Amino acid sequence: MTIDMIISPNFLNSIAQSYKITEDSQKSILSENKNYFFESGHTDINRNYDIFLSHSYLDKVHVLALVKLFNIHQFSVYVDWLEDNQLNREDVNVHTANLLRNRMKHSKCLSYLTTENITNSKWCPWEIGYFDGLKQSKCCILPVMEYGCKFNGQEYLGLYPYLEYASFAGVDAACDFYICNQNRTEFIKLRDWIKGSTKYYKGILV
Repeated sequence: MTIDMIISPNFLNSIAQSYKITEDSQKSILSENKNYFFESGHTDINRNYDIFLSHSYLDKVHVLALVKLFNIHQFSVYVDWLEDNQLNREDVNVHTANLLRNRMKHSKCLSYLTTENITNSKWCPWEIGYFDGLKQSKCCILPVMEYGCKFNGQEYLGLYPYLEYASFAGVDAACDFYICNQNRTEFIKLRDWIKGSTKYYKGILV
């Protein structure tokens, strides 16, 4: 399966540059992210998130830029090394799996950030498989590629819709996150999709 991409590394680099995001920015990003999911009475382990971001740690700066962009649009995001920095990525065990299961249980959807680095991840395929079994139809693929390139993903990724950041002529001139089918002929805003809406629009993302 192949599609033209909207979100590129250069675009995420520009977000990182605009907001002065570096590999050392995780404390400020974490503090901002928490503002979007704080709920009275919820302990840290039971916080609710809009998005569980499945990704490769090698894409750290791009992940931080994406969290910033999601926060701008008022989405809370779970990123393991942001929220649970006590985890040792070199020593993944049953405790790690149980904690991630709990975080997925308290997330409304999963976005699978696909880059060249994710092919080396052992956990990301497990995360999307587990989440799909937990909450069917609430997984989406977020490929990040250079403009003009084609995304060639593993076959199982063809089961899921795509998440893009764009404006949609005739619906909203402002950029937003949209869920789209693989042919990019039908779209729905991410926040509406999360809420369970099935009202898709037909048109062109720009």
